[in-house]
Parts: sequence; C-alpha cells; structure tokens
Amino acid sequence: MEVQCLNIISKKFYPTKRVTDGLLLLLPIKGVLEIQQFTANVKIDTEVLIVNHTEIFSIKRNETTILLYIASDWFLERGYSFFDYQYNSKLIQSTAQLTKSLIELTKHYLNHTLSCDIYENYMVKIVEIIANEAKVDSNYLPQQTDNSYFGITGEILDYVSRNLKQPLTLKSIANHIFISQSNISSQFYSKLDMNFKTYVDTLKLATSMKELLNGQYTIGEISDLYGFSSAALYSKKFKQYYGYTPNQYRKLTKYNKNLYYPYETLDDTFKDQVKSQLTTKLANSDVQNNEITICSDYFSDNRNSSIIIQIYTITELYQLYTDPKMSYLIENDNQVYIYCNINVKVFQKYISEQQTYKAIDFIIKNNAHLVLQVYESQDIEIYLNQICRPYATYLQTSTNFNQDLLNKITYCFDLSTMPIKEIYRNIIKIRQFRENVKFGIDITQLFNEPDTFKMLEVQLKRIGFDYYCVDNQKLSTPNLNDSHEMLLTKEIFKFNYIRKIMSEMCLEERHYFLLNVRNNFLVHDESMNIIESPPLLVGVFKRILKHFSGIGVDLIQQMNGNESLYLYDKSGFRTLVGSMFHRLIEKTRYKVYEHDFYTIIDQVDKISVYISDWQIMENEVSNRHATKMSVNINFKDLKLRKKHLIFKETYNNVHGNINCVIPGNLREKYQWSDLFIEKIEAYNKPLINVFEHPFNDKSLSVAIDYNTVHIIDIYK
Repeated sequence: MEVQCLNIISKKFYPTKRVTDGLLLLLPIKGVLEIQQFTANVKIDTEVLIVNHTEIFSIKRNETTILLYIASDWFLERGYSFFDYQYNSKLIQSTAQLTKSLIELTKHYLNHTLSCDIYENYMVKIVEIIANEAKVDSNYLPQQTDNSYFGITGEILDYVSRNLKQPLTLKSIANHIFISQSNISSQFYSKLDMNFKTYVDTLKLATSMKELLNGQYTIGEISDLYGFSSAALYSKKFKQYYGYTPNQYRKLTKYNKNLYYPYETLDDTFKDQVKSQLTTKLANSDVQNNEITICSDYFSDNRNSSIIIQIYTITELYQLYTDPKMSYLIENDNQVYIYCNINVKVFQKYISEQQTYKAIDFIIKNNAHLVLQVYESQDIEIYLNQICRPYATYLQTSTNFNQDLLNKITYCFDLSTMPIKEIYRNIIKIRQFRENVKFGIDITQLFNEPDTFKMLEVQLKRIGFDYYCVDNQKLSTPNLNDSHEMLLTKEIFKFNYIRKIMSEMCLEERHYFLLNVRNNFLVHDESMNIIESPPLLVGVFKRILKHFSGIGVDLIQQMNGNESLYLYDKSGFRTLVGSMFHRLIEKTRYKVYEHDFYTIIDQVDKISVYISDWQIMENEVSNRHATKMSVNINFKDLKLRKKHLIFKETYNNVHGNINCVIPGNLREKYQWSDLFIEKIEAYNKPLINVFEHPFNDKSLSVAIDYNTVHIIDIYK
C-alpha cells in the first residue's frame, strides 16, 4: 500500500511550511533535528515532536527523520473534537508506545508490507495516544510564544492574529504599526523565511478548515467570515495552495490528504540504511516519558546561586533577628543576600538602637550578606560615618570579633540615580574605609535603554562589580509584567528579550540577580497564582537560575499592587516559598541532571529527585480531574539496584500550602496571635513518608497528582 502522509526526509534544510487540517509528527532516527516552530527554535534527538494545525515550521538541521502527517479526519471519525485542541508532546506518558508504533509503521512502509489493515491499526494507536494524552484546550492557548522578543515583527504577528477575520494588507498593517510596507516584508523574510502574503493567506485558509469541513457553511459564508473579497477569490487561493477547490477538498478522505512538502525519492541503498537505523532506534525506545533513570554519567556541574531576600522596613530587619521561625532563612548560608530597600535616613535614625546592631550582627555572623542601597553620594557619608563605623566599634566589644565580618556588608548602586563616574568615585571612598568590600549595581535602566548599555559596557567591566541587579518591577516593555499576562509561565521565564541583551553585553561571567520576581496568576485560573502551585514555583526557580545567579523574593508580602513572590504573608503565615525555601536552592550546590519535569541532584549522602506535575506546567489549567500519571525511578547501574532508605516530601494543594489551612480572605480579615501562627506553622508541612525500597526487585513508582511536587531523597 502506498501512503502519501508518511515519509523519510534526509535533506539538511527544508523551507517554511504551514501545517493544515491535521498535525505533523517528527521523529529523528539519526542525528539531531533542529526546527524553527513558529518563532521558537527546537532541538530534538530521541523524542517525538508535534507540529499543530495552523502552525508554521522550517527545518534548520536534519540527518534522517520520520515525518507523519495525520489528517483531522483520523480524530473526528473517532469522536475527538480535533479543532478544539492543540497537542503537546511533552504531556505524553506513553512515549515508548508512540515511538514504537511510528517506527514499526515506517518499517512496514519501507519493506512494502503495509496493508490497509496494518496502516489503519497503527494510525489508530497513534491517534488514541495523542488524543488522550497530549491534548490542551485551544481556549487555554491564547498565546504560546513571547512575540515581544521579535520587536516590530512581534507587533505585526500579534496584529495579524487579532485581526485574522478582517482584510489584511501590507498597507493596512503599515498604517497601524507606523512602519513602511517594505520593512514589513523584510521582517517576515528575515524572521520567518516566508513572505507576508503567504503567511496571511495560509493562516486564513488553515483556520477556515474547521468551518469548511463541518459542512454547515457555504463557501461564500466562509469567504466573508475570513475577510476575503469574494467566494471566487477564496476558492482561487485555496486551490493555489492545496491543489483542490474547497468543494473538492470536502470530498477527500483521510487517506487522500497530505502535507504538500518537497519530499525526495529514496533509493534502495538509503532505504537499507534507514531500516538499520530504525532497528537500532526501536531497541532503544523502551524508555517511557514516565521512566526516570539515575545515572552518574548524566550529572553536570551547577553554578552556586543565591537567594536575595528583599526587605523594606526596619521592622522587617528586626523580624529576621527576633522571630525564631525566620532564623532558618539565613543560618550559616553564604548563598543568602538580605537586600535592604530601606532609606538610609531611616537606618540613621535607628542605628543607635542595640536591636539594629544585633540584627546586622545576626545576619553577617550567619554568613549571609547585607546589601545596603546607595541612591546618592550623601548616602555614602551616612553609611560610613554614622552606620558602619559605629557598628565596627560595637563589634570590637564582641568576644567573637572578626574584622572579616564587615566584608559581608555590601553596597549596591543604581544607574538610574547616579552616573557611572560618580559611582566609581564613591567606590574608591568606601575602599579607603575598608578593603575587600563587594559592590553591586542596579542596571535595570540599561535593559530599558540597550543602546546606553552598549556605551557603558567597557566602564562596567573596568570597575568590576561583583553582581548586577535587574529589577523586574522597573523593567519597561517587553518585561515580565502586564504585557505577558496571557503567556504561560514557562514562556515568560525563557527571558528571550533580557537574554538577548545580556549576550550582547558579554557580562555573563558576572553575577546577575533578578529582583522582584512577579507572583503571576495562572493564565487560565485567576483563583491561583505561582505561590500556590508547587510545580510552577519549582519551574520558575529552575528557569530563572538557569540564566541568573540569584533570584529576589520579598520577606513579607508587599501590598503595592505589583506583588512579587514572598516568604511570609502580611499576617505572618509562611507561604509555599518559605516552606520549600532550602529545597528550592539546594540543587545549586551540587551536580545535577535537569529534565523538563524532573531534576536529579547528586548530593554527598543521597540522590534527590524532584518530580513535578507536568500537566499544570504545560497548560496552567485548573483541572483537578487531570489525567492520572505516575513515574518509575531506578538506577542505570545494576550495582546500585539494591535496598535504599527513602525520604519523600510531597507538596500540593493540601500539604505545605497555607491556603489549604486558612483561606487568604480569612488570614487578611483577622488578627492572629504569635502562638496561633506557631501552631499553624507546626501543622503546615509537606507530607513526609520514610520507607525502604528494593530497587533490585522493581522500580520505585510515584503517583503524580494535580499540582503536586514530590522530592524523593534516596540515601546512598
């Protein structure tokens, strides 16, 4: 049996194409496949990738890859509402079955043993896996990609998407965006490798497939719906791109539909090579998406990252010292910076208080760093003469006096309030008072004005700041705030725009701290935010610390309308960030292996496996009836497959989440005594299980429920 929808592609490059009336499966069987999927670059080597209906893609690097086009009919005939969903391969658990079916189907095709029954059988298996495990409601996917990274092109793409059912011309868009028509054309060619007219025409036609195939609309009605000037023009465009008139296309069966692609003819020698590669691929395809294999070869070094605890009042500074339940935040931890957003004149007012000395003492003697902000030159005089010198005198009366402790006090300047030359003069002044002092600088303004950044690059390098702060709340568009409210959290924290500027400045060897990380609501559930979702919280820390050396969170919730992640709410109750504090940063000290939904950490006495519910990470849907999932954990090294002691922590809606104990509206409504808060602290813990598991008998199976993170310590 000959099939048009299954092919082997072996060229290195393929031009941009839009998938229409179906979806595309790509499985590399040799080498790495690199594609541009819309505006995102994706690399795969072992797994299946799905390109959805209406999406454009181009192949940038390829050796040998299976390409299977699955028409919508395969889903519709089995009762699935194909056009109401998109499909995400990262959600699939049955990856081994999917890969096996795709490979075996291809082997039948190459061996000329593919009958109608065999073809139907494999296609149904593949469709059932995708329809049941990979679907995401299209209503939950208003925007999957951060187009702001692409500047003007991003604006154009957003405009086209919003006005798809209107007549769209270069002139109309040029008038709206205020750039020339030729500029728009060049933007499309350079970013998407597709001209503007083809992009708009194919998007309109592809989107109209739902109305065309359900048979409830006439061609004229569809033409009007999508902004074509006439039914004749719609039909002409349709035949131009698909080779059929709309009415002819309606009569095609699932066997006749195809992705019109520049396939090559395969000779017998190449087919034999592919068969051999398929056999090898099949032998290595037994690992499911839900199989976690611990292997020492997988681990790589990780940079030591920091947590910046942001405080705004003297009272908060005192709390760190006086409140026993907060002491865990900084005890003997060189990775913690206490970032004081406190006016120096307030410091000056309270510095004579013994409590202030003791609070500073507590911070730096526990090996944390105290960051003092400098906004103007006169701040330096106050810090040195009325704060640091009196504090140094106080320290000399201490029985444990250590001059080096003063080096834990660091100074952070702000380029938006002080020019670089003045900053340098103040640094010299501070170094005359004490050597080996660390200095930071808030360079948020330079991300808002990249051209200025480039001009100051040499001076910044020459001074040699110890860390650079980027304040999320001060960033202008594109940033991480309101302009991204319709983006998935995982897309926001790719930091496309910021990374682009960072790479151009060549300052990566320095420490970048991201301050005021916003506590976004879930895209599709405004009753929940990041601070209530363990998987999203773990994901945010993972993504931020991939690109930054530190992440800033508030000690106490700030009710300023622009809420950042925080450790304690206004009433004094510990949040999920506080509950998971040390576990969120411990991985930065050891060798790790990172995966999309799990992380393995090789610690001195144990292996720690962090596993997150990947459904909520991929779609941010408040679906408490989500597909039940499980993962299996085992060692690759047979010598390690023995009985191990297991310590398992579980964080979810119930365990470690203060909202489950006392709803937020009640916490805000009443005043709570310290004794009551202590009782709640004792109760509001993760679920703990301690047991032994014989890995030589079977893998450790872990059920992954909605909005859950498991942290599994396997003692060596």
